[in-house]
Order: sequence, then C-alpha cells, then structure tokens
Amino acid sequence: MRCSWKAFVFLSSAAAFAASVALADEPPVRRDFVPGAVGAESRVAVAQTIRTADVIGLPVRNKQGEKLGKIEDLVIDLHTGDVRYAALSFGGIVGIGSKHFAVPWEAMTFVFGQANNQSDRHFVFDATKEQLERAPGFDSSHWPNVADPKWSESIDRHYNVQRRPDATARNGDERTRVPVTYETVFRATKIKGMDVRNADNQNLGSVDELVLDVSKGHVRYVALSFGNAFTGGNKLFAVPISAITLNHANDKTFLTLHVSQEALKNAPGFDKSRWPDMADPNWAKDIDTFYERSAQRPTTRD
Repeated sequence: MRCSWKAFVFLSSAAAFAASVALADEPPVRRDFVPGAVGAESRVAVAQTIRTADVIGLPVRNKQGEKLGKIEDLVIDLHTGDVRYAALSFGGIVGIGSKHFAVPWEAMTFVFGQANNQSDRHFVFDATKEQLERAPGFDSSHWPNVADPKWSESIDRHYNVQRRPDATARNGDERTRVPVTYETVFRATKIKGMDVRNADNQNLGSVDELVLDVSKGHVRYVALSFGNAFTGGNKLFAVPISAITLNHANDKTFLTLHVSQEALKNAPGFDKSRWPDMADPNWAKDIDTFYERSAQRPTTRD
C-alpha cells in the first residue's frame, strides 16, 4: 500500500501524541533522560527532595564544566518556604578572594549528575570573572542582613529577577497574600537549631535539617528533633512546612508546630543516622497524609 509523505507525517505525529498521553498517566515522579545510560530511552527516577546539608558544599561550575567555587549557604524565606538565594564562594578565581555572592536560585541550574550519581551533583552558573567582579558581593566574615528588602532588591535588580510584591502564606496548595511586618528571611545554617513549640507555647525541640525540592527551589519538609520528649532522643520527624508557623515573641524567633502532642506520638519518624529514600513517592505520601489529618490550623498569625 502506498502512503504519501503528508500521511506519513500525520501518522507519526499522532503516534507521538499517543505516546505522550500514555506517559502522562505515569505516577507523578520526576523522570529524566540520563546521558550515557544503556539504551536510547533509558530513564531513572530522580530524587528532587534533598537535604540542605547535601546542597551546601556542592561545586558550582560554568557551562564549560570548569569549577568556579561552591555553595556556602542558602537564604530561605520561612514564610513562603522559598529558597531565595544561594551564597556562592569563588575562591579559585584570582581577585575574588574571600568574597561571597548571593545569587538568586533562578539564576542557577541544578544538575543531578550522570545516572543520578550523587558524587557528580553540582550547580551550573554561567558567569565570567568580569561579571562576578561587577556583581554585588560581601565579605564572608561580614554577612549582610539578608532580611533587608533593600539588599534583596539590589541582588534581584542585578540579576533581573522579578518577585511578588507581597509576602505569601502557604495553606495546603493555595497561596494567599498576607501582610508581614517581621523578618522572615534567614540563612539555612541559622534556621537549623531554631526552637520548635506547640500551640500552647511549650518547647518541643529544635530544627535539625531542611529538605528542599531543588527543582522548585522550595522547602518541602522541616526535619525536627524532639529529644527525649517522644522518641528516646535519636529520632527525627519530617514535617511539611505547611504544618508550621514562623513566630516572633519577646525578642525570640521560633517555629510553632500545629500538631497535638498526642498526635506526634504516632507521627512517622526515622533514625537520625538512617535517612529514608527521599526518591520514594510513598515516603512523601505517608508524611503529607499524616499531617493533613493531624494538623491543628492556626486561627491567627502574629
């Protein structure tokens, strides 16, 4: 049977469309083509949720693959959960010295590494030495006030980044504008160790770690340590950021967890020395489901 080239193109397009529809029905796990993997269409499930401890210290390279420096810290808005900036050091570049640069998360690309190889994870930041010399930076021993809007605006303006004019509060999957008059932006290394309290202002424990969705530049979970209160001392709880509120009172900054102590006794946890596989969608589903059922929604925000 003869077939014209127009018919061939049409049939090929239809087949491609059908294949894309079939793939759309797969579970919502990020899948990337892996260079060098066996087979032209080999795919792997890639963990998008990564601890800040595994992000800080990662190398930063240019598009040519040359190492420029590394990630020194992250600047996070606890009100929205967004990662605003990464503080980069470029000590290997002559003339930069001990200077750090706050670079908007959107200006960089996170590379998962070949075949999701953790040792090859890195960030790509396309900048020359001349561009870095003109970029706003600061001495590594004298950090600016990262919550200062003027400082933030100067960074965003330099990198041509547009942000929402108003702060937002996350309530499930919805975002609503909320006026915020207190500081909400902190370095990741300063958030760790921050006190955690319940709705009755009783101290529960502290922040041990933050878990990021690197594809979105957003904090998904806060890993909390409750000491001997519920766990015997060595257990962590990954809590969705939607289940906590940032508070300021009596010159203290702390997080309030909107879950009762009774519910916490049944919360899914894990040993501090044995983190779960965060690429497993069932792990995230179990946590999200538990806190959706157990959350005590705050009626007001200070």
